[in-house]
Amino acid sequence: MSVSRQRATFWVLTLGVSLFVAADVASAQRPPPRPRTQQAEPEALLTEAERAEAARLLPLMDAALSGEGATDLVASLRWDYLKAQEGQVYVPFTLSLNPETISQSVTVYVRLAPAGMVLTPPPAPVPGEPAPPVEPPSYPFEDVHFVDMRPSASGNYVLRRAFAVPAGSYDLYVGIKDSELVETDSVEVRSGVLKRTVDVPDLWGGQFTTSSIFVTERVEPIPAPLSPEQQRSDPYAIGSARIVPRDVMQYEKTDTLSFLLFIYNPQLAEQKPNVTQKLNVTQKPNVTVEYNFHRRTAASEEFFNATTPQTLSAETLPPAFDMAAGHQLSAGQNVPLSAFPEGIYRLEIHVIDNAAEASISRNVNFTIIGS
Repeated sequence: MSVSRQRATFWVLTLGVSLFVAADVASAQRPPPRPRTQQAEPEALLTEAERAEAARLLPLMDAALSGEGATDLVASLRWDYLKAQEGQVYVPFTLSLNPETISQSVTVYVRLAPAGMVLTPPPAPVPGEPAPPVEPPSYPFEDVHFVDMRPSASGNYVLRRAFAVPAGSYDLYVGIKDSELVETDSVEVRSGVLKRTVDVPDLWGGQFTTSSIFVTERVEPIPAPLSPEQQRSDPYAIGSARIVPRDVMQYEKTDTLSFLLFIYNPQLAEQKPNVTQKLNVTQKPNVTVEYNFHRRTAASEEFFNATTPQTLSAETLPPAFDMAAGHQLSAGQNVPLSAFPEGIYRLEIHVIDNAAEASISRNVNFTIIGS
């Protein structure tokens, strides 16, 4: 495999979806803008230096896919799931690196392969015969990034990127190379490959479900749509808002726990306007979202408290809200933690489709320390 413009190995990720996120997620009930469809742009050109830098990571990437290539870098990966377009799922992810093991300037190679895929060596050539051409393997997603990272609130270097694929099980390989060290015979370049299995859920199959739970540091409005290249480097900027995920699930009592989620595939019922409304027939869900907090004890855990449930229905949603038109159903809360004693907690989010008599639960674990 070679790093070249012709192979379209490194492409600009676009997300053809527009999600509405209110600045106050506890009252995110206004209808979102209609989804925008972005056309893929031509692959950004790599410079000669960038191609050479990426090529240095290719042997490590191929070795990892062959069952080798363990890394000694202190790093972690986490990801989220959102519904995209045309049966795909958008997967923004966060790479966290220990600054003691890597410099601020890094090359990051991202490759997604079908789960269990293993590279096999080409057959040995037959003496006296030309070697048969070898078709390079193709991958559901492959990209390279050249990044100058900065410490996050956790003290680690954090990089956020994304990919979009259909539901299924994949092996995610993230190759990391310190770009500030020169590769010579006497200097060891700090590099490695992380491998994680990602089970992308089916958000398009019609089953009542949700996105990931986004625990946020804040939610920022975006004044103008991002270009595909901007979206590529800012994957949590979605539609008209930027979600800033919280990197550390440890809070002080003066903090606020803020979170949001998107609800997919509820059963809809037509809502006819009354005589005073000049609106077309719309389709409304009937969903209740309950929020129950449990505190860990020495033995197991016990119920601590609950906040007010949210009802998302024809009575509470705006008249123009219409999921059939592409509006996104969202829920979330801002919960002050001043009344929570120090300890370890589990927030259980129980989402109920009242019309279909179906429900699903999601959990958020967090810790409260003294302020």
